Amino acid sequence: MTGGELNLAWAQAIFSTLAEYGVEEVEIVPGSRSAPLVLAARSLPAMRARVHMDERSAGYFAAGYARTHLGPAAVVTTSGTAVGNLLPAVIEADQSDLPLVLVTADRPPGMRGADANQTILQPGIFGDRVRFEADLPLPSQGELQSTGPRSMIDTVRTAARHALGPPGGPVHLNVPFDKPLQPESVEGIALRGPGDEGPRPSESELARVAEAEAAEPGSWRPRPSGRVRGSDRDTLVGRWLGAARRPLLVAGPVCDPGLDGPAVVRCAVHRNIPALADPLSGARFAVGMDEAGDAPILGAYDHFLRVREAVESLEPDLIIRVGRTPTSGVLEAALATWKHATHIVIDDGTHRKDYQGLADHYVHAPASRVLDRLARDDGDGDGAGPPASSLLRWTRRWMEIEAAAWEAVEAGAADADNEGAYAAAAIRALPSGATLFVSSSMPVRDVDAYGRPATRGLQVLGNRGASGIDGIVSSALGCAAGGAGPVVALVGDLAFYHDMNGLLAARDRDLNVVFVLVDNDGGGIFHMLPIRDLEPVFTPYFATPHGLDFRHAARMYGLPFTDAASPQELEEAVASAVGRRGAEVIRVRTDRERNRRSHRRVQAEAARSVNELLNREMQ
Repeated sequence: MTGGELNLAWAQAIFSTLAEYGVEEVEIVPGSRSAPLVLAARSLPAMRARVHMDERSAGYFAAGYARTHLGPAAVVTTSGTAVGNLLPAVIEADQSDLPLVLVTADRPPGMRGADANQTILQPGIFGDRVRFEADLPLPSQGELQSTGPRSMIDTVRTAARHALGPPGGPVHLNVPFDKPLQPESVEGIALRGPGDEGPRPSESELARVAEAEAAEPGSWRPRPSGRVRGSDRDTLVGRWLGAARRPLLVAGPVCDPGLDGPAVVRCAVHRNIPALADPLSGARFAVGMDEAGDAPILGAYDHFLRVREAVESLEPDLIIRVGRTPTSGVLEAALATWKHATHIVIDDGTHRKDYQGLADHYVHAPASRVLDRLARDDGDGDGAGPPASSLLRWTRRWMEIEAAAWEAVEAGAADADNEGAYAAAAIRALPSGATLFVSSSMPVRDVDAYGRPATRGLQVLGNRGASGIDGIVSSALGCAAGGAGPVVALVGDLAFYHDMNGLLAARDRDLNVVFVLVDNDGGGIFHMLPIRDLEPVFTPYFATPHGLDFRHAARMYGLPFTDAASPQELEEAVASAVGRRGAEVIRVRTDRERNRRSHRRVQAEAARSVNELLNREMQ
């Protein structure tokens, strides 16, 4: 066996082993040293490969794929700085518990630290951001035939298990190769070109998927099998809840909203307790909210918790929180204010989710399991528990304040100056089973503040692990590749600019993504902060107007581009676009300062409406 043949066999063994653990998607970024890995991926029928020109985009595409597929994609790069460009996506995957397998080609170890071209110290480059990393040995025929403990194959299996979890996360396999990199001939190797991905689902299979999706959106998505973690401590949650007179459920952003969100709804409906549902929790627009008429799933908290009297009158005695810290800073502040409440966090992720140090009890268990148990049980308190009428009054009070806030919000946010109105319009336009991928910065905050809870069967996703605006375009396209669809991506102009390279993946016409581009010519979120008053520094260094016309970017990538001048126009445009194949861009242009003033008006109207309600109750 020649050196090139050995390299290919080595790479094929790596990918064959990953395929055993369900890895079927490979993101490839061109390079020479990675040639054996590319040839191997294209020779295995189980692998689908996509080509990206930018490593950062490839990494985020794989992260987006993992969000909806719930299994890992592999990312293949050449050596040198190509590997370093994966770091932002690795950080997001680590913070969000997303499965991801990085397979990076390298020069032989003897070339490290010796002035060799395109050679850096790749082992350990991601530090503790990866759950497992291994610097594989140079290919050898004896090692290739070994499958025992500490063999190369065993190492790859260990990496795959760490990637899958639970909880999932990124892993790194560094694979050095010596020249000759590839065989002299590919005769006898069943290489496949782009688009030749083997058998596609039959019409009957597609019909079964559509039928399952119509019955319960998101139910058809594959889920990796794994060990259920947790301890008997989660049984205590039912006792705390059974004894509480003013319980509150807080659902923050979660890794798997299709699993945890419906569990939040079932628990809130069965127990008749208010649930504050972050849009990324999976509960804000979940199916099942109509099981008991008006389900106590609330979303106007960013408005009514600005009212001091409301915060005081709604103080709970028990807070059960699942997921990450909520998107709303107003809700964060209220949670810290309610110091007399017993605060429980339920989470089985890798990173502790309690940066404010509020948790009296931290239960390491899957949130969906604990919540479903609470939904099945009628009460686990040692005593009789609070009277049902007491809980009913408590929950009704939350819902009355919620309704008063929404009435003011929806009346005040109808103008074209308010970016929140466009977020609400995009949500209204989505069909059941669709996915909204929402960018960090203002878009996710606008969805939080203006997206009214409803039984929609929508999935809302976003990169809130590290909350960066990088990689949004690629992540949205990766979500579509992972099985979500149609996908509408709500993205600001700076985030769109930051990842325009990711639009190259949109050449795959099977990826149905509508980009709603909110273009306010700069960083609109900074207008919401006190720094806005510090001119002449504010505009050039924080607002950063760029003056770009993004229709040229759309033209370069061959994407349809339209403008919407009002929330109603956007709603109609999105509703039409989600039914078309491929990707396209719909732009709405706004003014940063007028948007800020409109937000303030809406907040003031909501506060006035809530105060009027509270004053009537006191009379």
